Amino acid sequence: MVERESSRPLHCNFERLLIDGHVHVHESYNEAAFLEAAHANLSRHGRGLPTLLLAEMPEQQVFARWRSGNAAWPVNPTRERSSLVLGGRLLIIAGRQVVTLERIEVLAVACIETIAMGFTLDATIAAIQEMGAVPVLPWGVGKWSDERGRLVANAAARYSLLLGDNAGRPFGWPRPALFQQYVVLPGTDPLRLRSDQECVGTYGFVLEGRFDSDRPAAGVVNALQNLTQSPPVFGNRVGPYGFLRQQLGLRFSR
Repeated sequence: MVERESSRPLHCNFERLLIDGHVHVHESYNEAAFLEAAHANLSRHGRGLPTLLLAEMPEQQVFARWRSGNAAWPVNPTRERSSLVLGGRLLIIAGRQVVTLERIEVLAVACIETIAMGFTLDATIAAIQEMGAVPVLPWGVGKWSDERGRLVANAAARYSLLLGDNAGRPFGWPRPALFQQYVVLPGTDPLRLRSDQECVGTYGFVLEGRFDSDRPAAGVVNALQNLTQSPPVFGNRVGPYGFLRQQLGLRFSR
């Protein structure tokens, strides 16, 4: 990848963000094509700044690389460590995804620190909150069933957590019961399949408020923490055929 020089910081305010709330940047992706798809897909949903909430695994350092200026698009730095703007038109908020001792996935929005895997759910949530990040419990196929489902429900109740939906939950499937009780943030959660690089930005939510371009992550954290109901959703989830294609693709790509 060719290293690009960083652009000057942007100085303006935003009042509406079009957000994909669960984004992975897999090594199999063509980064330039991925960013183009993200911006194009999000921009189809009306007025607002296209925004990605990253969910990097502990071994990934995509945000750090972009922050250093090594990205497929020019980098506009901000005055905080957990955000940047690419190409003057795509807001990126750092974030992590971890798996707890109980095998429950947790997202950390606006987090740049590496969070260790394998701690209990309670310890993981506490660590994320102590960092000033926002913990989110994302839905996954079979990951909220039986004992894990009870743990998720108990944690959501104790900590008033945000929940995550993703585009891989097939259209027509029953809506998880917890979605009726808590704020839900949708995102695409793109898979490692090369074809999924075109899906980023096709499912997400609208977040309104006052977002300073110098510190947009701080504004996103504040807005998320003050949500009392699920924000407006845009886009679509996969159908049954698309879900089957994804699962077969994952199986044969191992």
